[in-house]
Amino acid sequence: MKIPDIITSKDNFWEINHQYTYIFLEFYNSDNSKNKEKSSKIMWAVYFKIHPKSDFYNLSNKDAIIKTKWLKDDNFDWSEYESIIELFKESILTQAQKSLILWDETLKKRDEFVHSQDFTLDEYSESGKIIKGTADQLDKMLANTSKLYAEYFKIKKQLSDEEIKRGRGDKPLSMSDSNEI
Repeated sequence: MKIPDIITSKDNFWEINHQYTYIFLEFYNSDNSKNKEKSSKIMWAVYFKIHPKSDFYNLSNKDAIIKTKWLKDDNFDWSEYESIIELFKESILTQAQKSLILWDETLKKRDEFVHSQDFTLDEYSESGKIIKGTADQLDKMLANTSKLYAEYFKIKKQLSDEEIKRGRGDKPLSMSDSNEI
């Protein structure tokens, strides 16, 4: 996939990445706008949302920003493009990028979950039965966080190493360009 250094609304996704007209043929053909501008804009929006190289990628509110600032459509419904998003992930992302995205999503959900829980201690009910608190479980989850992030950073390093060996247009770099000699 070719990505301009700066993407503007004038950059047509299909002209820059013509080969993807075949992968997304049905979506491409269904666009009746001039120069396929509507589907091009949506494809860039999907790139902004999904691709780890996107400047929007790490923003927690990226979906809303892309809808209002890029697409200029507050009513845009991402769920209507779920099949496009999945095909984008499948066809454009490397395995390392896919793994990174899954880890990002998992770690975000996990962090939200852990931090939304209250620490409670064991206590006894009126009948004398013990009611387990959450403190031990939360402490264990927090202690395991470093292990999970170690795996996450291993994937990031793999992705970085993969990118070092690939050049513009996803072509392999020469040994001298990739600092191997």
